Amino acid sequence: MTTNPSGDPATGVSGDRLPFVGDRIVVRYRLGAEAPADWRGGTGATLSDVTGVLLDDGDPLVVDRDGPQSIPRSAVTSIRVLSRVTVRNSEIRRLEAAAAAAWPGTESAMLGGWLLRAGGGFTRRANSAVPLEFGCGTDAATMTALRRWYDQRDLPTVIALPERLLPAGQITGRPVGGEIQVLVRDLDDMADATPGTPIEQVRLDDAATASWLRAYRGPDVDLTTAAAVVGASRGPVVFASIGDHPDAIGRATVTEGADGTRWLGVTALWTAPQRRRQGRARAVLAALVAWGIECGAHRACVQTEADNRIAGTWYRTLGFGLHHTSRYLEL
Repeated sequence: MTTNPSGDPATGVSGDRLPFVGDRIVVRYRLGAEAPADWRGGTGATLSDVTGVLLDDGDPLVVDRDGPQSIPRSAVTSIRVLSRVTVRNSEIRRLEAAAAAAWPGTESAMLGGWLLRAGGGFTRRANSAVPLEFGCGTDAATMTALRRWYDQRDLPTVIALPERLLPAGQITGRPVGGEIQVLVRDLDDMADATPGTPIEQVRLDDAATASWLRAYRGPDVDLTTAAAVVGASRGPVVFASIGDHPDAIGRATVTEGADGTRWLGVTALWTAPQRRRQGRARAVLAALVAWGIECGAHRACVQTEADNRIAGTWYRTLGFGLHHTSRYLEL
């Protein structure tokens, strides 16, 4: 993910795509009077890069590169956000497969390396195709077959495009929503991120109740369709809530990747506005993590919109880091 000067001429960084504190980033900056003296050198170059972990997103930016390095915002020309650790394409593919198994829709099929999912139009994730196999087809015949499958179900043809799994520019369409960040962390010390959280107030159910579904999607939700979609998983699934008329909810699944990693997929984490900043989301997450560990999960995965600063910051304070990004397109 790259930011550039077109967003904010004063800082050289696009305002809606700023990295989060804790992200590993590459900062490109101008070499000149504004740059730190020991970075200017005598090579005649006008630009240079520094890679490290963002410690402070103020002015100056502070990046940990073998110790804190300060970069004035006026010298920054672009920022690229990297995965927390080096991630191979095969690892992205395996995680996407485990995540798709956690939210497969009520009907699915494999076509040319794509997993096609349908769920009565309820949620973008359950009604989109995702490329899961190496060499996934992007030719006209495959795309036509993809459209036909969704046309037969009176659904738009929406595809998920995790980064690096398909060559850039091979598929075009209308963007649906913004960039999605897939965040992960190990579970072996997850309890340390939520010390003393009162998880005893959290109720866990094997199926979504009507009140859970209304909290998730509002009073007019189609209960039958919604229950079928959120209840579909190719592994154990659980629904967390606080209160008879829930003011905080969450959903979790445990699915296995091709390498044997068992992933705890956390979704639908929500707290009523009037109950926020009271520890409810942390309690729900802690209860879901405890359940996942009991089910043998090794790592946790969440997805959040890249421009959701509140959620993105909160997950990073709990030790989650960027694994990869994804987008949705409607063909």
